[in-house]
Amino acid sequence: MKNNQRGFTLIELVIVMAIFIVVIIITADAFKVVLSQSAKIFRSEESNTEGIVGLEMMRHDLQQAGYGLYTEPLNSGYVGEASVSPASSFNEPSLTVPPRAIVTGNNIPVGTQDTGSESGNSYTIAMNSDYLAIKATSASRDGVAQKWTYLTYLPGSVTPHVWPSASENLSTNDAVVLLTRKLTTSSNTLTLVPDPAGSGSSSFYFAYSNSAFANYSTNSSNYVVYGLDGGATIRMPFNRTDYFVARPSAAGKMPTVCAPNTGELYKAVVNQDDGRLTYYPVLDCVADMQVVLGWDLRNGSSPGTDGLIDTWSNADGTVVTQNNVAGFASTAEVQAALASPSLIRDSLKMVKVYVLAQNGRKDTGYTSPSPIVVGDPGEASLTRSYDITAAGWSNYRWKLYRLVVSPKNLQANQ
Repeated sequence: MKNNQRGFTLIELVIVMAIFIVVIIITADAFKVVLSQSAKIFRSEESNTEGIVGLEMMRHDLQQAGYGLYTEPLNSGYVGEASVSPASSFNEPSLTVPPRAIVTGNNIPVGTQDTGSESGNSYTIAMNSDYLAIKATSASRDGVAQKWTYLTYLPGSVTPHVWPSASENLSTNDAVVLLTRKLTTSSNTLTLVPDPAGSGSSSFYFAYSNSAFANYSTNSSNYVVYGLDGGATIRMPFNRTDYFVARPSAAGKMPTVCAPNTGELYKAVVNQDDGRLTYYPVLDCVADMQVVLGWDLRNGSSPGTDGLIDTWSNADGTVVTQNNVAGFASTAEVQAALASPSLIRDSLKMVKVYVLAQNGRKDTGYTSPSPIVVGDPGEASLTRSYDITAAGWSNYRWKLYRLVVSPKNLQANQ
């Protein structure tokens, strides 16, 4: 018997190889599509994560606005606040008035530049974005600025309270301010207490120690102590951090994937040493930041407060009343409130911040809807409407981040 030793013919091998190659091509093409979509999703989620983490810092600072600020005028001034532009535009008008918890600027002109904070680098305001300055003793990344205590009284002894956790206690020689609080049925005032051992503009703060406040009796007053940002010198009796969109001039500071003419959203801390800014990037590839303020300035149709938001304004206090709704404050009233530390404390109920940021990289197969309103529906007149096509950003995806915060240290929210 003969064994069957017949093999494959050349034609059969060619047909099998052709089928195999076609299957490989189809599989590779499908894998390429999956890989491309996965990359887009990854970049989108990366942007989302960055936005959530970065904007939580802004939310925290907004909630802390007004924390540790004195409410009564000073008998003598202090050194000053920001020493560089445009931050200096949001300083207090006088060194003896109480500080405003929140100061805002509307559509800062493109090209406004800080050239004094970093050697060899400047920061230029981008895209006419709004500007937000937050003042509070806790408005700093320094650990001392996050600490506070109060004075306790025993016959013959006045000492700072010691917290159970050592990490929460102030250390010897930390720069601190001492405030005395007075509560009545109609008011809550905080007065800055000067250090009698200081002189001139350096008398507004103390070097912390267990014996620094021995001469202050707490029988009739409630004394509280707040830490300040560290530094060789202290120039203001509070801390301050600013948020705005800007473009850095130094190479490598701006991601190359960002759409043309976008900027970085920065948290910029005003240094106690010299009034310059320390920049911390919060969110990449930002087109705009807009601020809307919610006020309680009317009691029905009359001036006053009733605990309800009756007026919405943009960052410079301009009010847009639609459909002739009664009970809104006027633009003049809101702008007067923005200039008044006490009215900000008593009447500012809510701060909305909208950030329009790039979501992922450029995608030539995608066309963005245009225009995009940087605000909630119906707020185009209080914010801005972006023509994405005219800006040359049609092939980028955009995400609108929205923060709505009721600053818990303002009297209006207590």
